[in-house]
Order: sequence, then C-alpha cells, then structure tokens
Amino acid sequence: MPNIFKSLIFVSALPVCCVALGQTLRAVDFGIKADGKTDDGPAIVAMLCAAKSIKGPVTLLFPLNKTIYVKKLPDRYVFSFNNVNHIILDGGGSTFLLDSYVRFLDLKNSSDVKIRRLNVDFSPLPFVDGKVIEKSSTGLWIEVKLKNEEEIKRVIGTPVFEGKGKSQRFFSMLWNKGAYGNVSKHYWTTRTERGKQKGTVRVYTNKEFQKFDEINSGKTHISIPVPGIAHLFGPGACFSIRESKNIQFEDVELWSAPWFGFHVLCNKGNVTFKRVNIRPKPGSNRLMSIWRDGFHVKGNQGSLLWEDCIISGMNDDAFNISTHSREIEKIISPTCFILRQRYPMEPIPWLTNNLMIAANFESRSLRGSAVVTKIESEVCTTNYGQPVAPLLTIEIDHPIPGIKKGDLIWQPVTTNPDTIIRRCNIETSCRLQSPVTLEDCDITGFIWLYCEEIEGPFPSNVKIINCRLHRGRGNKTKALIVSGWPKSGSSSKENIPPRAIHDISIIDNKIYGGFVLGGVENVTIKNNHFLEEGAAIVIRGNHNVKSRKNFNNKNEKLKLK
Repeated sequence: MPNIFKSLIFVSALPVCCVALGQTLRAVDFGIKADGKTDDGPAIVAMLCAAKSIKGPVTLLFPLNKTIYVKKLPDRYVFSFNNVNHIILDGGGSTFLLDSYVRFLDLKNSSDVKIRRLNVDFSPLPFVDGKVIEKSSTGLWIEVKLKNEEEIKRVIGTPVFEGKGKSQRFFSMLWNKGAYGNVSKHYWTTRTERGKQKGTVRVYTNKEFQKFDEINSGKTHISIPVPGIAHLFGPGACFSIRESKNIQFEDVELWSAPWFGFHVLCNKGNVTFKRVNIRPKPGSNRLMSIWRDGFHVKGNQGSLLWEDCIISGMNDDAFNISTHSREIEKIISPTCFILRQRYPMEPIPWLTNNLMIAANFESRSLRGSAVVTKIESEVCTTNYGQPVAPLLTIEIDHPIPGIKKGDLIWQPVTTNPDTIIRRCNIETSCRLQSPVTLEDCDITGFIWLYCEEIEGPFPSNVKIINCRLHRGRGNKTKALIVSGWPKSGSSSKENIPPRAIHDISIIDNKIYGGFVLGGVENVTIKNNHFLEEGAAIVIRGNHNVKSRKNFNNKNEKLKLK
C-alpha cells in the first residue's frame, strides 16, 4: 500500500522522529498533557512525525474530554495535511484551545479523511462583550461597560494593519433583541479608548455610520474587536478544505475564530458536515462566535452536504455559497476569448470539454452556452503568498449570439452544483449565488439569492423546501429575497427572457417576514404560509411563475403572480 503521508507537509522542530505504533497513534504516547495549560504543540508535532512512516490507514486518537492547548508550531496549522489518504482524526471529545495566530486544519489534495469528536476554541479571544450604557448626541461614540480591567486593556487601540497598509474592515457588533431572536448590526470602529466612567471604554465610529438610532443605552450589547487579533492574520480560515474529495466532518464544534470558520474551496469530490456547529461556546454567555463567514464555499465540483448543524454568532454570513466568475476581457474571434477572473484571488479551475455559460451582468439575462474545447493559461502569480488567478484564453465549440466584452462567464461544473443544507438551525444571514437545496431548516436571518460583481455567478436550480424562515440578521424586514432585476440603467429591451436567475422552487415553507421575487424565470411557489401580519410580499418582473396553495396568517389563499 502507498505511504499515505508521503507528501505530508510538516516540519518538525524535534531532532528525532518517534517510531510509529501501529495503525492507531495515541496522543498520550507522545507526551501530550491535555491539561489546558501546557503547550501540547510539540507533542502533536511528534505524533505527526511518527505518522509519516505508516503505510495504510491510520487513526490519530486524542484523550477523552480534555483541553489541549496549542501555542507554538513550526507551521501555522495544528494539522497541515497535503496529499494524504485514509486518515481519521479523532479528538475524543476534547477541546483544542488555540493561540490567536494558530489555525486548526489545512487539508489539501487529499481523500478519504474523517475529522470527528472535537471542539475548537481560541485563547485569547478575538473580541470582548459588553453593554452600551451611553451614546453621544453627535453619533460618534458609545460608552460600553466591561467586566474588568483586563478586558478594558485588551480592546484599547486602533486597527492593526497588515502588509503594505492594507487591513480588513474593523468593526464591532451591536446586539439587540429582535422579533425572533437576537439581531446583530455592524458598528464601524475607528478606535477604542478608556471611558469616562469607571469600568468602561469609549468606542468611536465615523460620521458615515447610519444606525445610531438603533443603539439603546442599557439594552444594546456589543462585541468589540481586539486589535491585533480580530480581522488580523487573514486569510487564514480555522478549517481550510481545498481540492480534496470524500472528506467527512462529524461532531465538531467551533466556538471562536478570528477569521473564516470553514473555507471550502475547489474540492473535486464529496465533502460532508454532520453535526458541525459554529456557535458561541455553550454556557459561556458569549455573544460572538467567529469574525467572518461561518462557511465560505467556492468553486467546488463535488457534492456538499450539511446535516443537523447549528450556525450562529458570526459577524458575517452563516453561509456564503458562490464562486468567482470571469468576464470577457477581449474577444479574439466569435469562438475565442480572453477571460479575467473578477476577483483575482482564489483561482477557480477551468476544465475543457465542459459547459460554459455567458450572461449579461447589467441586464441579468443569459446569452447562451457552449462547450469549452481549449484553454491556455498565463503563469499563475501570487500576492502576499496567495495565488492570483491568471488570464485565460479559451476556445468554444460554437459562437454565442450577442456575446460581448464584459459579459459574465462561468462553468456550472465548478459552481457547487450539488449542495444540500438539511435540518440545520441557522441564526444569521446567508448569501447564495449558486445551486443549493435548503431542506427542513430553521433560519432566523435574511436569505438572499442574487449576483454581485465580486462573487457569482447567478443562482439557479435552487430549492427551499419545508423550512421556517424568520427575518433577522441582515435585513430587518425581509426573510427571503430572490433578486434578478436588471441593474439600474440597463437597456429595457434586454430585460427579457431568458433570465440569469432561473428554476427556483419555494415549497412548503413557513415565512415570518417580507418576501421579494423579481426578475426570475421558472419559479414554483407552492403551499407556503406567510405568517407575519403586514409583511410585504413583492413579486414582479418574472417569467413563468407557477403559484398555488399559498396562504397568509389568516389561512386565506394568496395569489402570488
């Protein structure tokens, strides 16, 4: 059998590797303390060093229900797996407590990997929770009560910049009681200083912040980012799963992280998440979990499945499911184009002998499709260590009428074409720009099917079935928007079928909040109950809408066309 760790990238600081102890390696045999205080990073290094010599399937087994603290590693990730096969990482129900720079898993070009029975948390945390006790009349600061002096010292300061003066947006999160649960809002933060009252800090914003009237002294809570931790060290998802297949996550909890929770990028085969929760640590009274998307999903070919997961407390989206589309940079001939990826990072692969779809971004209408017969790529470059998508020259099997420079281009095979989210409890917003099925989910947060300039393409073949949809995080009035309207200023003669957002099924749902459907083709709206009195239902500019057996909160039939 092949050496499953032949290409495992892991540089050990230890002078001698230990001898492998069969097909199951136990962390206790490599000196792990699991006392929550001792740095267990070196013991894990030794364990992985031993695993490299094992031929055949291997299980990495950790102690039951302990706390494993990891501070120093030769690599940034606790587990850096590249080209590994047939491995089980069994955490035994233990919690991996990570230093702010450390990340948990980097999995690339691998197959048949199972990650199970573990929790991940961070120390120190990237945020501090407090309560607003005063706000300024000018709308430029709020006074926040914190628990103790240690927390005050942690949040004082300004954003810490990375690279050549670049930084992600630095914002706190405001928390208020909503109709169906807590609702959070971004509070753009310029700096945090000691407050004027004892045990407080003053958190400043800028004059562009528009939500000051939603801050109520004594009622609004806030999560304040810690300079140097929150939004720093990115990109750097806690779990990165790339270009792999047959990957399973079971019974995993992620309680905090400074950046994305899971980055699921360009996988070639199935990736499954069962009982994988991203939420504030149970019993901790924390408001926050992670500081970007829970699941950032892009450019996958294989089937993706989430079952029985809880996703809450992040200050970005629970799910961002999309890809990075390309646009026509230059037309060489009717069947030959130069394409540029709109967002240059995270290159999405292009495949010959596969379908390509073209759409006009301004009018949100389809141009047509063709098979890609040839691809030539420039040399891929990097920016701050991340790959930059090169220009592509492609040839197609036949011309597409009306195609022009600037049109949006993508391949369905790399747009997460088989994605299912089933029986999940989601307590924040979701951005969906590629095929997805939401089935038997409880969602308190805005669901948005759309396309925008950085991410895409256009969602199609979307099914929302037997879900409970509540307005909440992301839009205070709407629970669901399917937005295929032409961009403002586009030519009215182009606002005709076929529409770029198409084949949408909304069936057997209970909807608590507003509903908007616009500029969409081939829609089925059946047996839904719109249960919030006064919530707006807007349906216009669509083509081929099939609607029947829909009811309002008084159980009266609705005509939705």
